[in-house]
Amino acid sequence: MNRKPTGPALKTWQFYSACIYHLTKSYLAKLYKKSPRQIERWASDPDTTESHQRNPVDRYETLLKKLMALGYTDVAIQTVARQTRLVGCGYPRAERMPKAEKKTIAEECLDDLPALATFHDALIAPKSTKEEVRHALDQVVVELQQNYTKWCSEHNENPDN
Repeated sequence: MNRKPTGPALKTWQFYSACIYHLTKSYLAKLYKKSPRQIERWASDPDTTESHQRNPVDRYETLLKKLMALGYTDVAIQTVARQTRLVGCGYPRAERMPKAEKKTIAEECLDDLPALATFHDALIAPKSTKEEVRHALDQVVVELQQNYTKWCSEHNENPDN
């Protein structure tokens, strides 16, 4: 019998607790090639269980934070974007709009063209994958968001509202 989840999966160990309940410990053990006891450790509350261990989601979050700290925000965002689309949540929106890099809106608009051309190339290339097309689209969206940020700065508007 699988244990009941401890509530909404707000913490990573609660996610694994819910996975044990809904998918079974044996399924997770086979998926990760780990013992059922290891799966239990990942799903244990670290505040009440001595045998708790960091789980793969904890480690994944560490990777994302490290990428961000080193300036590879684009890699982190693209990875998270793939997962948000997987669960039907669309493209994640950054807490703040991307900073405009050019001095004028006209320069920002010209800066869109390479990303737009790459997107169009991906659309018409016979061997493009969905991921490649989506990545190219995401790059166009970032460029357009920079245009919006620049427009807001020139009109004394807050881009985040």
